[in-house]
Amino acid sequence: MTVHYLGKDGDTFLNGLPLEKGKLYILEKSDVLKVGRVEIIIRRETGISKPTSLRQIITPLDLNKIDELANLSDFENEDEEIENASQAEDQEEDKAEKFDFKEMPIQKKIMVATKKERIFNFGTVKLIPYKIYGFVVDIALTYLLLSFVIPALGLLTIVQDFLYPISEFITQSLTIYQSTLAPIKILSVIEFFICFHSLMIIASLILGTTPGAFLIGLHHKANNKSILGLRFKAYIYALLNIIVLPVLIFDIPLYKGKNLKELLTFSEREVNTSLIFKTLRRAITPILTIACFLSPFFLSPPYTASITMEKNVLPKYKDVHAIHLSSSSRELGFSLNSDLGNQYALLPFFEKKKLGLILYDLKNKKSLVMREQSRTSLNFALFKLRYANPLASLSVPNNLIENELLKNKSLKSLELSLTTLLPGLQESGPMLANGFLFKDLFLSNFRAQDNFLLNSFDKKNPAIKISGNGNGNGNGNEEKLFLFGRKEIIEFSITIPKKSKLLENFMSGVLAGLRFDQSNNDGLKNPQILEVLEAFERSNYPILLTYYINEAKKVHDLDNPSWRAFFIKNVLQTKQALIEDKTRVGMNKNIEKSFDDITNTL
Repeated sequence: MTVHYLGKDGDTFLNGLPLEKGKLYILEKSDVLKVGRVEIIIRRETGISKPTSLRQIITPLDLNKIDELANLSDFENEDEEIENASQAEDQEEDKAEKFDFKEMPIQKKIMVATKKERIFNFGTVKLIPYKIYGFVVDIALTYLLLSFVIPALGLLTIVQDFLYPISEFITQSLTIYQSTLAPIKILSVIEFFICFHSLMIIASLILGTTPGAFLIGLHHKANNKSILGLRFKAYIYALLNIIVLPVLIFDIPLYKGKNLKELLTFSEREVNTSLIFKTLRRAITPILTIACFLSPFFLSPPYTASITMEKNVLPKYKDVHAIHLSSSSRELGFSLNSDLGNQYALLPFFEKKKLGLILYDLKNKKSLVMREQSRTSLNFALFKLRYANPLASLSVPNNLIENELLKNKSLKSLELSLTTLLPGLQESGPMLANGFLFKDLFLSNFRAQDNFLLNSFDKKNPAIKISGNGNGNGNGNEEKLFLFGRKEIIEFSITIPKKSKLLENFMSGVLAGLRFDQSNNDGLKNPQILEVLEAFERSNYPILLTYYINEAKKVHDLDNPSWRAFFIKNVLQTKQALIEDKTRVGMNKNIEKSFDDITNTL
C-alpha cells in the first residue's frame, strides 16, 4: 500500500508526522494515516493477499463522513499513467463489491501497490540497488585517488612510505593474534580499504555522506537535525564501516533491507528524485566510474613507458682463452657459473655500506663500474606490488615472497603497456591499468623518458638490466641493474667508457651466468667474487683478506704494471670503505695493517 500525497503541507499525518506534498509513502502494518478528523488504520487480514475493496482498507471508517473527508483539501491531478492504473483497479473493485465509489475524490489519494511492492513490504529494500551503485562509485573514486591522482601529483613514494608501516602492523597482527586468518589472501584488500576509509571519513565530514552516495542522490533522511549533527552521524557511519568491514563490503542488506551500519546508527536513506540527480545517476556517474578505472592509462612516464625486451643467454661455445667464474652466496641468494675472457678481470668495488663490481679491460686499460644506488626490502617491494594491484596477493603463495617469484612478477609488470593489454589482462585481471604503478620501483630514478630497453636474461636469473634510451650500446646511456637478493632488491648504476665493448662482455660473461640459489651453500674454500660480496655484507674480514691475498698472487704472476696499479687502488678503496663504516664490527688496526701489507708486497 502506498500514499501519494497531493494536498497541502501539514493537512495529513502518518504516524504523527506531517506528509509532504508530492511525495510517495509506503504504508506498513499498524500505520495510522490521519486525514483531518478521520483516522485510517492499516492492518493485515489472514488469508487476504490483495485488498478487494475500500471497506478492507479504510477500517473503521464512517462512510457517511466521506463527503466531509473529500472537502478537507483541494486535490491536484496525479500523473496520467498512475491515475489510469488506479481507476482501472478501482473499477474492478466496484464490480466485485457492487458499491459505487466513482464520485468519491478519496480514490485519487489511495493507490494499490504493484505486485513487486506487495512482495517487499519494506521501503528500504528498494534502495538496495542504489546502495550497491553508490558503493561501486566509492570504490572507483578510491581507485582514481590511488592510481592516478597520487602518482600524477608526485606523491606516490610519500603515500607508500606512510601506508607501509600500517600494512606491516596488520600483517603482524594477523600472524600473531589471528593465525588461522593469516593464510587467507585478504591483505591486499585491507591495504586498499585503508585508503578507502580515509576517503569515506573525509567525505563524511564534508558532504555528510559518502561521495558515491552523494553523486547518485542517495542521502540520509534529514529528520530536522542540524547540518553538524548529520555530518557527525555520517562520520560515525564511516567509522563503523571500518569496524564491520567483513560484513559490509558490499552493503549486505539485513533487517528491513538495512545494512548493519544503518542499524547501528539508527539512520535511514532516501533517493533524491530531482532532474539533476536523475541525470547524474543515469548518464554522468557511469561515465565517471568508467573513467576512474581507465585513468592510469593516461599517466605520464615512467608509469606508462614502453619497454623493449631483449634476452641474453650464455653462448653455446666456450672460449679456450677464458677464466671460469664459479661462486655462490647464501646471503644474496644466488650463484655464478660463467666464463670470462682472459682479457678481462673482475674485482669488487666497495664504498661505505655499498656493494659494487669492476670489470677491467687489461688490454685497453678501461673499466666498467657497477655501483650500488639503493635497496628495497622484499617486503616493501611486495607491498608496492599489492598497492599497484590489490588482487596481487591472490596469486602469491605467501605474504613473504621469494626473490625468484618477485623477479618474475616484476617482469610481468614491466611488460605492461598500452600495446600489450591482453597478456596484461590475463596476469593482472581487473587491476590491469593500476599495474603500471609498479614500474615506478624500477624506473623512477631515470631521467624522464618514455622508452626503455630491458634485458631480463631468463626466469632463473636474479638480474634485470634496464637501459635508459632504448638502444643499450653503452654510449652515454643510463644503465641500471637490479639484483633480486634473498632479502632485498639492490639497484646498481653502471658507468661505461665510450666506444667500449665492456658492457657486452659484462652481460655475457658475468650477468648471464647468475642463477637463483636458495640453498645454504657456504661458498668455496678459495673465495670468489660472490663470497667476497657476502663477506663485506657480514663484516667477515678473514674472507676478504684471503681473497685479496689470492688475487695479489695472480697480479704478481701476470706482471702487468697498469693492472698492478689498478689492483692496489682497489685494495685501498676497500680498506677505506671499511674504516669509514663505523657500524661494522671487528675492524681493527691488525686488519688495516693486513691490507697495507698486501699493497706493500705489490
